[in-house]
Amino acid sequence: MRNNHYLKPFLLIILLVSAFNGMSQSDSAAVNLVSIRLDSCIGKSCWFASLPKGDHIPDSAIPYLPFKPGIVSHFYPNRPPSAELMEKDNYLRFALYNGSDSNERIFFLPGFYCKNISLFKFSAEDPHGQFELKPEGMESKKFPGSMLIELKPRERAVYYCRFNFVRTNINIFTPYLVETDYLSQWITRKRDLDYSLDILTYVATGVMMMMVFYSFAVFVQNRNKEFIYYAIYTLCTACLLFGKSYMNMSASWFHYFYEEYLDFMIMIASVFFYLIFVRQFLNTKENHPWLDKFLRITRWPLAALATIFTILYFTTSKYVVLNNMEFVIKIFFLLIAIMFIVYSIKRNDPLLNYLAGGSFALIFFSIISQGIIMFGWNFSSSIKLLNRALFYYELGLVIELILFLSGLAYKNRRDIIERVKERERLKLDNERKEFEKQMAVVTATQHERDRISADMHDELGSGVTAIRLMSEILKTRMKEQSFPELEKISNSANDLLGKMNTIIWTMKSSNDTVESLVAYI
Repeated sequence: MRNNHYLKPFLLIILLVSAFNGMSQSDSAAVNLVSIRLDSCIGKSCWFASLPKGDHIPDSAIPYLPFKPGIVSHFYPNRPPSAELMEKDNYLRFALYNGSDSNERIFFLPGFYCKNISLFKFSAEDPHGQFELKPEGMESKKFPGSMLIELKPRERAVYYCRFNFVRTNINIFTPYLVETDYLSQWITRKRDLDYSLDILTYVATGVMMMMVFYSFAVFVQNRNKEFIYYAIYTLCTACLLFGKSYMNMSASWFHYFYEEYLDFMIMIASVFFYLIFVRQFLNTKENHPWLDKFLRITRWPLAALATIFTILYFTTSKYVVLNNMEFVIKIFFLLIAIMFIVYSIKRNDPLLNYLAGGSFALIFFSIISQGIIMFGWNFSSSIKLLNRALFYYELGLVIELILFLSGLAYKNRRDIIERVKERERLKLDNERKEFEKQMAVVTATQHERDRISADMHDELGSGVTAIRLMSEILKTRMKEQSFPELEKISNSANDLLGKMNTIIWTMKSSNDTVESLVAYI
């Protein structure tokens, strides 16, 4: 604050009143650094004020804000700050006292998932001088969301902290003081509170990655394009889960960006590619024309909603608008799932029902997850895992995956049966064609036999008959003379005619029966 000579008495009075207001806080609610063992939550000792983000005030005006007690305690321990506070510049005031005879250093955190943190110290180092507000604190490299505070022996001071909440629904408004040597262990301890959830998340991520590799393997072997889309869907889901767990309790800019925007866009991308996969997997163009048209149409509104969400994120600081837009998109997801489930029930297709069952499980547990986020539902006081929103979302994903694998097994079995039937049909067709070919050969042979027998009967038979008749005529005319040769010619012609008739009878296809043979004999 400027030291204007003619304003000095007036400002000194105001500052003294304000300071002693703060000191009255410090007398009754000041935190003695000596009493802190490792860490301490100071929410009950903090006073709170907030201003719209557009109302920029100078640093010197911060002590004059209308700070109120008890507000921070309203959100502690697990209730996130309201959507209204997400859109404001927030201020904390708290008093510290160093009761030791040596300098004390400690880290201060206004809460989890806070950014743009500025810390100011309001004290009178010179008892005869005036109170002054000056920047204080250095951000920790281990945890960027924490500020280093240092107090001299027996020093009292009032601190003011200005910060903004990250635009996410997982914020926890809990101010902490953490000893400098304990900060790393403190972060680890906070992360270990979600140890069971992290284990389940990593297992679910591993399962999703196995499905990615499986889908690519199926595509390479069978060239089924639908498994490329399923691989992208499972990869997006795996990245979503892994990012949630791996970056938990970190204070990097990328984690804030991930929580505010990127995680939801990954979810939208996963749904987008899942819709394409369903069309390809079920062959809806041929088997389910109405469903095919519905799924094709839904992709465009989904892309439009994702674009609007992106524009809102980068152009406005209104968390309520962004949160409502996210809620609208989730409602759109719900409507798509309901339409798909209803259609599946009506068609009663086993493969369709497997996917619809998975969608129902995912939607059901997603609603529970959303209820925990929005309304703070608690299902168990002893098993904290049952009160975590991410757990139910992962449970829905696992059930959806199990039902998908069941549907895939059913589809593979059905395809195998259809392929066996197709092979049998082709085999029968080939055998029929071969039989028809053989029958054509037999028929042609029989026709040729009939033709040859007819020719033999007509030509050879007539010739032999003529020889026999002529020999008989000669024998009749030449009764007085005996010619043994003529008798031999007549007998040979007669024998030849009998044998030729036998051959002709044998060559006729109409005589190829047992009855004809018996009658002939």
